[in-house]
Amino acid sequence: MSSVGNMVKSSGVVLLGAALAFSTTGCNSGQVESYDGGQKPVSERFVHTMPGNPYLPLWEHLPDGEPRVFEDPDNPGKFRAYIIGSHDLRYTSYCGPDIRMWSAPVEDLTQWRDEGPIFTYEHDGKWDVMYAPDLVEVIRKDGTKEYYLYPHSRGPNREAMVAKGSRPDGPFTPINLTEDGSRTVDGSILGFDPAIFVEYVTDPDDPDYEIGFRAYGYWGFQRSLAAQLDQNTMYSLRPGTEIIGRFLPASTRYGEIRDPEGTEYPSLFPGQDPRGFNFFEASSIRQVGNKFVTVFSGYSGPDYGMPSSNSTLRYAYADSPLGPWKAGGVLVDSRGIVVNEDGSGLQTTNGGHNTHGSLQQINDQWYVFYHRPPRNFGFARQAVVAPVKVEWDEASVAEGGKVVITGYDPYSEDNTWVAKDNNGNVYTGAEVTSEGFHIFGLDPYRYYSAGYAAYLSDVSIQGDSWDIWDNHMPIEKVRNGHIIGYKYFGFGGLDQDTKGLKAFEGTKEGNETAFNLFLAPRTDKSFKINIWLDGPWANETWKGTKIGEIVVPENAAQEVTRFTVDVAQFVDNLDKKHAIFLIAEADTEEELCEIAGLGFSSKFKAIERPVVPQVSIAVNGTEIELPKTPVRSTDFNGLTHYGLYEAKATVDGTKKPKVTASCDNKDVKIKVTQAESVEGTAEVVFDYNGVVKTYHVVFEKN
Repeated sequence: MSSVGNMVKSSGVVLLGAALAFSTTGCNSGQVESYDGGQKPVSERFVHTMPGNPYLPLWEHLPDGEPRVFEDPDNPGKFRAYIIGSHDLRYTSYCGPDIRMWSAPVEDLTQWRDEGPIFTYEHDGKWDVMYAPDLVEVIRKDGTKEYYLYPHSRGPNREAMVAKGSRPDGPFTPINLTEDGSRTVDGSILGFDPAIFVEYVTDPDDPDYEIGFRAYGYWGFQRSLAAQLDQNTMYSLRPGTEIIGRFLPASTRYGEIRDPEGTEYPSLFPGQDPRGFNFFEASSIRQVGNKFVTVFSGYSGPDYGMPSSNSTLRYAYADSPLGPWKAGGVLVDSRGIVVNEDGSGLQTTNGGHNTHGSLQQINDQWYVFYHRPPRNFGFARQAVVAPVKVEWDEASVAEGGKVVITGYDPYSEDNTWVAKDNNGNVYTGAEVTSEGFHIFGLDPYRYYSAGYAAYLSDVSIQGDSWDIWDNHMPIEKVRNGHIIGYKYFGFGGLDQDTKGLKAFEGTKEGNETAFNLFLAPRTDKSFKINIWLDGPWANETWKGTKIGEIVVPENAAQEVTRFTVDVAQFVDNLDKKHAIFLIAEADTEEELCEIAGLGFSSKFKAIERPVVPQVSIAVNGTEIELPKTPVRSTDFNGLTHYGLYEAKATVDGTKKPKVTASCDNKDVKIKVTQAESVEGTAEVVFDYNGVVKTYHVVFEKN
């Protein structure tokens, strides 16, 4: 057995050398798991500052993100945007043992802080896997704030677990488990993908005025359920009420009802066609003006001329948290729907698998939060976001009032974005872009990893990364005809701080702007990368313009190389935002290159590809091979991060081995703990600006 599988368990906590997995209550107040397994105060938590979509680091894999805005517990009067999700850590299955949280101040959505694993649960030597969670705030009459976490444990008989804390980031303590911690108590009703809505009561004549609020629960997989919750427990059915066993109509694909024939839906508005809802999973609910919007993963596609998929979020709206509901339509299709080359139809440009998320208003701007599956891969999903336009009227739904949600474009005449073909198919959901929160376009004068691509003619070429020092995802195995698009660059700049975004300068005459592409050739033959503005085709549908080409010569060194082309005449006079497309061209069908990154430079601003420190470990003076991927989380090791590696070394005899380590970057701190014997394990810790990689070195005798 490896060193990772041989750790000592004590008091419900497994110590993995330098990696610590928390049990039951998660983190201590004001502290979080570090990548070296210790705990750090809030001020020392890792902060991701790179703009783009995904908005979290490219090595972070947080699906099922539920967005919330809460007051910052450490800065009264200030507010933070929180994302609470599951955590893809295993690579061969969904999720991991922790509920993960990141947050950013609403006034600066470029500063996403890793709050760490806010909750884990271990029982009988195993860690529960946590699926899609929810977290709600309850403000009591006296001003006391309580936070209820619904972690969606997959542990046996623990799906309905609820935990409570006094801070958004925990600690959280389960409140509905039996004394032995093996199962939830009788009366715990919540199920798959739980969602909670808290409705505050301000009318003195309301029977709930004294308690101050009502609570509602929503859940279900391939079947939609809902109920009022007992406010005194926040996990059981409110006395005198019943569970609604068929809440929203569920489907097997778009327009095909899964529920038993003859099912009645009392929660639908009279006259609603059940085939228009298409519930699959992932319940969430928000209030929009005087109405309520339920968001869920539901089948979409045929309604805008595309194949049916549950890689979409849909919505419905009502006058009450329990309906009756009217179908709203598609909220976002994570497959990245755009018009095709000639406008005759719509097409997908991103991977599709599943998605989960919700709506959240931040700085008077509505966003839809969801996740993307790179190359259709469901076990390394990433948190992404897109702006949406939300319209509602004062009339009640019963009186014909509506909530209409469409894609958002800050530069269109009515701020609406849609994808419409020539045959009447219209996709009205959010646009899939490289921007994330940067809705006015990305600052062009920065380096961006190729992984921020928002348009892929072949989704299989998108790689991923697990290196916590390297915010990078490659575009791999690029071949002739491949199109890779980045939407959008803010060539017009941003004059002032707006909507939590920092001002930046765009292009202008005299900048002598150049486009920089960083790629590694994978062939000895010459090939081209053509650079296009606005679209990859120069036709009436896309109105694209070729602005340059990069010629990679024969026998080019097969290492990451910068290629630069002057594009000043095309971009130094642009305003607003524009897309850039890369089109590979060659006389061969073999693999051409791997794209590392891109960005623009000028005579005033240079860009450089970030250089990741390279570490090495030697045993008895001989350098050993280091693994490229970290130790994966399991039910038994409880790992909640990607910072632990296991390396093997072959040694002669029984003499105690000597381990040494080095790094090509002097800013990396190194600590080596020697093994006591050949049968033991050495530990090497590399600390780069507070982000730690730990290597366990295991010895094997010749």
